[in-house]
Amino acid sequence: MPGYPIELDLIGQRVLVVGLGVVGRRKARGLLAAGARVLGVDPRANDIEAPEGIEARAEDYRAEHLQGMRLAIAAATREVNRRVVADAKGFGIWVNTATEPGAGEFRLPAVWRDGPLTLTVATGGASPALAARLRDRAARALGSEAAVLAGVLAELRPIALARVADPEHRRRCLERWAGPRGLRLCAEQGPAAVREAILREIDSIK
Repeated sequence: MPGYPIELDLIGQRVLVVGLGVVGRRKARGLLAAGARVLGVDPRANDIEAPEGIEARAEDYRAEHLQGMRLAIAAATREVNRRVVADAKGFGIWVNTATEPGAGEFRLPAVWRDGPLTLTVATGGASPALAARLRDRAARALGSEAAVLAGVLAELRPIALARVADPEHRRRCLERWAGPRGLRLCAEQGPAAVREAILREIDSIK
C-alpha cells in the first residue's frame, strides 16, 4: 500500500544519521537544509569530509546514540542498519534504513527545493532512481517562476486574510493567481508586477 505523505517541521530537532558514506552524507545535508540538528556516527568520520554543520563522531554505533533523537537514518552496513532499526523501534523513534526500505517506518522521496517550494516524488521504495529522474523532469517543467510566485503568494496571503472578509472571495482571488496567470506575469514582468496586481485585486474586493 502507498505511504501517507507528510512534511515534518524539523527545525531544532535532533536527528541521528548512522553511516557517513555517500548516502549518509546526502541525507545529512537534506536534514540540515530542513533545520535539523544532525549527529553523524561513523567509525571513519575522521577520514570523511562530513557535511558542514553536523556533529560527526568517529565511533561505532551504539543504542545510546539514539537518546534524545526524533528521527534516525540508518545508512551504514546492512548489519549495523538492522541494529539501528531494532533499537529505534524499541525507543519509539521513527527510523529509515537505506538497505531495507520496508524495515523502517518511513521512506525518503526524491526532493527538489527552490525557496519556499518543495517538490517530492516517491515510488514507494520501488525505484529511487526513477523517483530522482521524475523529480528532475518535473522541476524543469515548473521552471524558476514557480518558486518566485510561491514566495509572492506566501507574502500576500496574510494581507488577503486581513483585508478580505469574505472567505469565498478571498479563496477565488488567490486561486486565480496561483496558476498560469501568475506564472506568466512573473515570467514576463517579474515578481514586483505580480505583487502589485494581486494587491490591486485584493483592494478592489468589496
